[in-house]
Parts: sequence; structure tokens; C-alpha cells
Amino acid sequence: MNASYRLVLADLDGTLLSPERLIRQANTSALGEIMQGGVRVGLATGRMPRSAAPYVETVGATGPLILLNGAMVWDVATARPVYQAGLPMDDAVTAMAMALANGVHVNAYVAGEIWIARVSETSRRSENKDGVPHRVVPDLVDRIAAGEESPVKLILIDEVGDVTRLHEPLRANLANDCTLVNSEPAYLEVLPPGVTKGSALDHIHRHYGIAPDHVLAFGDGLNDLELLTRSGLGVAMANAHPAVKEAADIVIGPHTSDAIGDFLRSEFTAADGDLTRR
Repeated sequence: MNASYRLVLADLDGTLLSPERLIRQANTSALGEIMQGGVRVGLATGRMPRSAAPYVETVGATGPLILLNGAMVWDVATARPVYQAGLPMDDAVTAMAMALANGVHVNAYVAGEIWIARVSETSRRSENKDGVPHRVVPDLVDRIAAGEESPVKLILIDEVGDVTRLHEPLRANLANDCTLVNSEPAYLEVLPPGVTKGSALDHIHRHYGIAPDHVLAFGDGLNDLELLTRSGLGVAMANAHPAVKEAADIVIGPHTSDAIGDFLRSEFTAADGDLTRR
């Protein structure tokens, strides 16, 4: 193994979180022991700061955090971003208008809030999943177009159809090369150009001096692909998307198990009650 790991990053949904959106105690304990051994622990998630905060507290993560699928790098000590990107305004407006015209729900991440056009069963499930109240903005597209702050990202959600049907129309109509990724089967995320969890590693390197080769990362979804391939060691869960498992260095057990804790204990050795680098 690479004996110079300085940062462990774990995705949340489908990776560190169980289906009940809880972190198993064995996994929390292993992460805590690694931090006591001098390795930093952060999260790499599509969630926004408010949504990730309870899990940061549970783990006691020292960070840095990759949030909003790479559109933000968050410093835990200062509770502020050290990097943040935003969607080009024209592309945000175009993508929202296309999605809503096709009957697809839109979550717009604006100024630390999640804006939606209307309440629905889809929005309620999304709100419950993220633990962040939505702000209903009936004239969503017009409000965004008239505002001074563009969304950081959009999530287009279609729980009954195939949301990937919007991929090619969006690609043809967006003025910039925005990142489009299926973070979940029903979710198509529209991110700023060049933004992925993997690209966030460059900002971590710049601000914290931790090179990607010194990162150990866990993930399961297509939005984790670049993170796993760019990290020094990319670890996929057994429940991961097939393309993610194919690209990862190692595949471990599912997110319903203690696989992360077990793997960390196999990579780090116990000394004086703490997990330290071999």
C-alpha cells in the first residue's frame, strides 16, 4: 500500500451511509482512530454544507470536504469554503427551462438554499433525503435569470421516466461544457464546467498541500468515478455502479456492512489503540 496517505475521503450516500442514512459504528470508529493516528478524514459528497453537517459531526471529520460534487471545497476549521464554482447563468436558465418543460423536477442550489418551482412527492422525498428545507419559488426560472447569483449546481429528478433522455438535448443547448452526471439513477446533475469530485482534488492540493496520490477515497456512484481514478487508492463499494467497480483499484463490501472500517484496519496497523500508517 501507499504508506503516505494523508487524507481519507468517503462519499456519503451509497458508501458511508446505510440505506437508513446512518453511519455504522464500526466505520465511524475506524475513521476516528485514523484521525488520532495523524491522517485527515473528509467527506466527498454531492450534498451542500447544511446537508453534510450532521455526518461531519458524527465522524468528527477534520476535512477538507468536497461538497456539491466538487463545486465546493469546505474547510471544517473555519466553516467556510476555500473554493466554490458556479454555473454560467445562461446555462442554468436553459437547463431549468428544459427540465421543467419536460415535467422533470429541478433542485436549484442558490445562495446556500435549495430552490424548487413547486412541492411534489418527488420534492418531499428529496427534501427528506437531504435534511434541508426547500424554498418554493414559483417563478423559478425568471427569478434565477433576474438574480445576481447563479446556482452552484442543479439536480434534475425524474422518478418515473429516464432522466438520461435530457443528457443529449442539454449537451446540444448549453453554451458551455457543463458537467452532466447521473449521481443516482433518477438524478441528472448539471455542474459548472470542469467540475467533478476529482477536479476538487486539485483545489485540496493547492490549499492544503495534499497531493491526489496521498488520498484514499471510497465511492459508489458515477459522480465518484473521477475521484476514485485520480486518488492514490480508489475503493469502490460492492453496491457501486459497474463502471465505478471496473475503474476502482479495489472493490470491498456493500454500504450495508462494516466494509469501510474493515478495509481501513487492513490498510493501517493498530498501535497504542490508534490506527496509524503501516
